Amino acid sequence: MVDKLSNYILDNILYKNEKIEGDQRDVMLFGITRIVEDIPKYLIIFLLSLVFHILAEVGIVLAVTLTYKTFVGGAHARTNFICLISSSAFFFLPVLMSKYIILSGIYLYLTYFLVFAFSIYVILRHAPADTEEVPILNKNRRRLFKILGIISLIVIYIIAIALIKNIVISKLIISTVLLIDIFATKPMYKLYKCKHSYESEEFKEFFND
Repeated sequence: MVDKLSNYILDNILYKNEKIEGDQRDVMLFGITRIVEDIPKYLIIFLLSLVFHILAEVGIVLAVTLTYKTFVGGAHARTNFICLISSSAFFFLPVLMSKYIILSGIYLYLTYFLVFAFSIYVILRHAPADTEEVPILNKNRRRLFKILGIISLIVIYIIAIALIKNIVISKLIISTVLLIDIFATKPMYKLYKCKHSYESEEFKEFFND
C-alpha cells in the first residue's frame, strides 16, 4: 500500500508528464516513502499527546530532537509497527522521566554533568550515526556534523540549565538528549538490526584511507 501510494505521488503529482529513472528515481522514491510512512506515525503521536494533555511537552521533545538528533543520528526500526512503538516511546519517555524521576540539588546537577559527558563521548565516538539506507559518506560532512553536534549540545544545555527556571522542563530537555545519545550507540544498532555505512560492504571504499 505504501509503495503504491509513494509511486503514485512520484509519477502523478511530483513528476507528472516527466520521466525520472535510475538513481534519481530511487532517491526520490525513498524520500517520499519515508514521508508517507511517517505521517500516520506522527499523527498518532499528536493525537495521543492531545488526549493525555502533554502536547507542549512533546513539542519540546521534537524541538530538541530537530536541534540535536539531526547531527548525532541514531538507529532506525526496520518495520513500520516497530517504528511506531519506538517513536511513541521516544517522545513519551522523556515526559514521564521529567515528571516522575525526582532529583534535586547536587544530585540533579551531577546527573546533568554525567549526561553531558556521555553526550560528548557519543558525539566523538559515534556521530553522525548514519545507516545503510541514509549514509553520510563525505568525511568533511561527517566532521562538520560532529562539530555541529557539540555546538547544539552546548546551546541546549545553556537553555536548559541557565535560561529555563522550570526544573521539570529542564529535566525534559536533558532526558531527551540522553535518549538521543542512547539511540546512537552500538547496542541500539544491534537491537534494531541496523548497520552504519562504514559497516556495509557497499560503502567500505569511502572509509578506507
